[in-house]
This record gives sequence, structure tokens and C-alpha cells, in this order.
Amino acid sequence: FHLPIFAVLIIAQIFALMPVRGISSKYAEDLNFRWFSLRTCYALVVSILFGVNSCFMAAFIMRVTFDFDSVETFVFYCSIFFISAAFFQLARKWPAVLLEWQAVESKLPKLRSEAERAKLAYQIRMIIMIAIGCSAAEHLLSMLSSIYYVNACPVMPNQPIDSYLFLNFSMFFYFVDYTAFYGIIGKIINVLATFAWSFNDIFVMAVSVSLASRFRQLNDSMLREARLPTSVDYWIQSRINFRNLCKLCTVVDDAISLITLLCFSNNLYFICGKILKSLQKKPSASHTAYFWFSLAYLLARTLILSLFSASVNDESKRPLVIFQLVPRRYWSAELKRFSEEVHMDQVALTGMKFFRLTRSVVISVAGTIVTYELILLQFNKADKVNDCYEH
Repeated sequence: FHLPIFAVLIIAQIFALMPVRGISSKYAEDLNFRWFSLRTCYALVVSILFGVNSCFMAAFIMRVTFDFDSVETFVFYCSIFFISAAFFQLARKWPAVLLEWQAVESKLPKLRSEAERAKLAYQIRMIIMIAIGCSAAEHLLSMLSSIYYVNACPVMPNQPIDSYLFLNFSMFFYFVDYTAFYGIIGKIINVLATFAWSFNDIFVMAVSVSLASRFRQLNDSMLREARLPTSVDYWIQSRINFRNLCKLCTVVDDAISLITLLCFSNNLYFICGKILKSLQKKPSASHTAYFWFSLAYLLARTLILSLFSASVNDESKRPLVIFQLVPRRYWSAELKRFSEEVHMDQVALTGMKFFRLTRSVVISVAGTIVTYELILLQFNKADKVNDCYEH
């Protein structure tokens, strides 16, 4: 797992998350967290900037205007600050988690081919490429929609770059005089926050896919042996491996459950907000393209995240199907015990134990969105076209 997740950790550290040392090593023993390291200082500075920015957003809401758009911006930056803090907490636990993972992984049945060994790394790379690509496209469309206001109603005539930088961080510049330096810092914070928001989902997807693949590795081994003459010792060892995987799932969940909760709560909030805004007219084609692409990407990302997370629970229940293939003459008390454990155990990632990530969570999330939308629509104002002064 340490090698397939390497690309995820590299992306994380570019965006000032997960300041763990030794990620390029082949061995989990080389991973460590140090407060006095360059990557930790970088992550800490960015996290503080997220926090300071959230405070300015809160002050703007309380002193200037309290509307849906300003609250949405505040929630976005505030959630990014909490995500950054959550990854700091995870970075301190990550070396121990990877050591546990490595120990459990080493006892599983060996993968039979190079293609099987490379499959997990390929899946994680595809998740990263698609998610980062969509995030980049979304951010470019967001920039195009902002450029509309720069051209239509520039804050600083004949200074399009300064107008754009001011507009990008306008709540901050209500309290602080604009300078090009502050404008550039604001844009950097905006880019880091945008990709950190997407990376939150990428990380949970990658961990979920990896956990599910290890359950699948054990299940495939049992499936090959199910119809063959098997000894009690084989099922004892398989049950031990299954128990170890269940314990590993608990260890991983204890480490990332806060991040998982932030993933789903953020996605739920912004989906509701965007669907509500779908009733509003858009001032330009670039705004329309940005809005619908952003909504489609957010919905798809949330659905895929839910399904990947639920796959851990799906694979943990798959042995029940495999046991049905075992001939009666090879059935034993040990196999019966194994079957009862699989049936009784609730193996799944959670959101701080508030909910378990199973397939039913997809239906629950959809139902929650519909419920909130029906409530929000009652308070929705008439359709309006945003002009310069309302932006």
C-alpha cells in the first residue's frame, strides 16, 4: 500500500497537506513526522493563512453583509482550515498506520501476477488524474467567470490583473488596502484551497480502494480454494487474515474518520447550495458553463466517493457467498465460526462513527439532499441576474 499511495502523498504535500517525511522510501519504517522540517513549516504556514482568511470572512459576514454567497465563501475557507488541521493530525498517526498496514499485508495470500500487483497503483493514479484534471478545469472556468466582471465592471480601470486579484479576494480587501503582493498571496491561497478541497475526496477514495483491494485479495484466494479439498488449518489461517484486515480497517478508520466526515458534510452542503442556485439566471455563458460543470463534477465526485467507500463493506461481506460454494463434506466447525463472524461484523469506514459508509449511504445522502432542497426552496428569492454591484 505504501508504494501505490506514494503519488497521493506527493500531491498532498504540494498543496501543503500531510507533512510526512520518508514518503519516497519503499519501507513504511522510514516514514516519520517531525515538527521541525521544511514540509511541516510549509503546511503550518498555509494552515495559518487558511485560518486567518476564515476570520476575515467571518468578520465580513458580521459587519458587512449576511447573504448566501458570503456565507458559502466563509464555509468554504473554514472547511479548508479544518481539513488542513485534520491532515496535520493524520500526519502524526500515519507512520503507525502504515506499519500496521504493512504487517497485515505481508501475511495475506500472495498476488499471482505482475498485473494484479500493479492494478491498485493504476487505480489510484487514475483517481488522481481524473480528479485533479476536473478540479483544474473547474478552477479555469471559475477564473473565466471572474474575468467577465473584470471586463464588464473593473474595480481598477485599465488594470485588469489587479482588478482580477482584488475581485478574487474582495472580502479580505474590505478590511485591508489592496496591494499587488496581497493580491498574489490571495490567489495562491485560493488555488491551494480549491485543490485541497478536491484532494480531501481523493485521499478517502484512495484509502477505500486500497482497503477493499486487500479484502478482495483474501476473498479471491478463498474463492479459488472453496470447491477444492481444504483443511481446517486453511480456514483457520484465512479467518486470522480476515480478522487482521478487520482490525486494520478499524485502525485506518480511527485515523481518517474526521477527514471522511468533512468530505461528506462539505459535499452535502455545497451540493444543496449549488442546486438552489440553479434556479438563478446567470449573467454570461462562462458563468453558466462554470456552474453546471461544477455541479456535475461535485455530484459525480460524491457518488464515486460513496461507492468506493462502500466497497470496503461489500468486500468484507463477500466471504458469505464464497462459503456457499464449499462442498458439504469439507464443511467444519471452524468454517461455521468464520461464517458467523463475517455475518455479525460491521466492517466499514465511518464519519466519526456518526454513519457507516455502506451502499445504503448513497440513498441516504440523496434523500437528505432532496429534503434540504425542499426546505431551502421555500426561502429562495426570485430569480435575479447578478450585476456589477451585486457581485
